[in-house]
This record gives sequence, C-alpha cells and structure tokens, in this order.
Amino acid sequence: MAAENTITSGKGDCPGITGETVDPGLSPDKEFHCIDGCVRCCTDKGNPLELTVGDILRLCGHLSIDAGELFENYCEIMWNRIPGTSLLIPSVGLTFPCGFLKNDRCAVYDVRPIHCRLFPEALVMDNGNLDIYRNCGYQCIDTGTALDADRKAYTHRLKDIDRHELKETASYFDNFSYCVELRPEELGRIGSLLSGAGNMERAAKKRELYMEGIDKKTMETVESVFRKKLCKLNTKFPKGDAGYLSVISKSFRAFR
Repeated sequence: MAAENTITSGKGDCPGITGETVDPGLSPDKEFHCIDGCVRCCTDKGNPLELTVGDILRLCGHLSIDAGELFENYCEIMWNRIPGTSLLIPSVGLTFPCGFLKNDRCAVYDVRPIHCRLFPEALVMDNGNLDIYRNCGYQCIDTGTALDADRKAYTHRLKDIDRHELKETASYFDNFSYCVELRPEELGRIGSLLSGAGNMERAAKKRELYMEGIDKKTMETVESVFRKKLCKLNTKFPKGDAGYLSVISKSFRAFR
C-alpha cells in the first residue's frame, strides 16, 4: 500500500520523480473544486494545454488507445512564444475546446493532465500573474482562490512532478530544435492588431496571429516528426503501465 503513494527513484529511460512520499492524508476534502457551469479553462483557445509524456501515457492507459490515436482524436501541435524572446516553440497539446469535456464535466478527471490539476492553485501559490485571467471568464480567478498549508504542500509536490515531466518531454520531443523566430516587423504588426482587443478574445487572437507567422511546410514537418515520436512513446517509456508513471497516477487519486 505504501508503494502506491511513494514516488521512487529510478534509472535509465524511466528515472524517478522527486523521491518524496505523497501523503494520501493531504485532504481530498480540501481540494479546489471548479465552480458549477464554469468550463472556461477547458474551452479557452487562447490558453490551450501542453501535455507531458506522463499525461499522454496516463490518458492512453485510461482510454486503452495508443498515442497516435490520442493525437488524432484529441490533440494538435500547439505553438507557444518563449517569454522574453521572439521564438515560438512547438509541443503536443489538447485541441480546444477540449474533446474530453462532456456535458460540462471532464470525462477523464481521474487522469486529467497535470497542468489541469495545478490550475489555478499553482498560480495562486506562486503569486503568479493572475491579471491575464481576470475578467476573461475564469470564475475561480474572479471570485478568488485560497490555499491552506496542506494544499500548498501538495501543490508544491505536484509542481516537482511537473518540472520533471516537462524536462522528460522536452528531451524526448527535442522541441527546442524546431523553434520558429518571428521577425520584429511581424511582432510589431501583431501588437498593433491586438491593440483594440478585449480581455476575452485577446489571448486567442494573439495565438492565431502567431500561427500565421509559421509557414505551412514547417508546420507539416513538425507535426510529422512529433507524430512519429508519439508512435514510439511506449518503447521509450516501457514502464508506462507498471513504473513511475503509474505511481504518479495513483498518487493523484487524492484529487478525486
């Protein structure tokens, strides 16, 4: 039983996460709960969700499908601007509105991606920039979210897992090798086009304009490369069902 709640160390293709024990007593009762009827974070095209390799394997295991089928039905290549640069970097993300949203509820809640689990608590805990979400339909941000000490401790541990999985994901997909740089004049044009945009549509419009700066051939090449890597994901992480990724999934059950 203890092994189910312990994130262990490891070697090779499936390294350990943090070596910390996730205390199952850290209160599902004190969990953050979405406000009924609010699905903004599941539908906001301006803030789509990047998937880690752990997210992909957990979802595939839960749905009994392979990574290629997951991508075909629920995912796309998303491009995010690296803060402080003019570079756009590709990654595998969920297509928005999220395909797992059924009747205003998450159909894969028990294995939902780690960034879903961390929102909005990680932002609140880190005193992050909540202003970009205010008055944009995010009711949890507009009404306020508070964390007690137990919740902060659990969120901190989830962030440790997230950092590790993001590192593993970047290493596996080598996405930094496929960055696209926007020209200064292109960035200036985007800025001028966004000047009159309201809070609700600004982020989505910005993402659309960024995408226009990437030529079609580059986008097709990157998608082809990422699709091939997805098909080999289970070979790279052969312990997806019984190794550390499974342990992470079990420790997440406290979020029910």
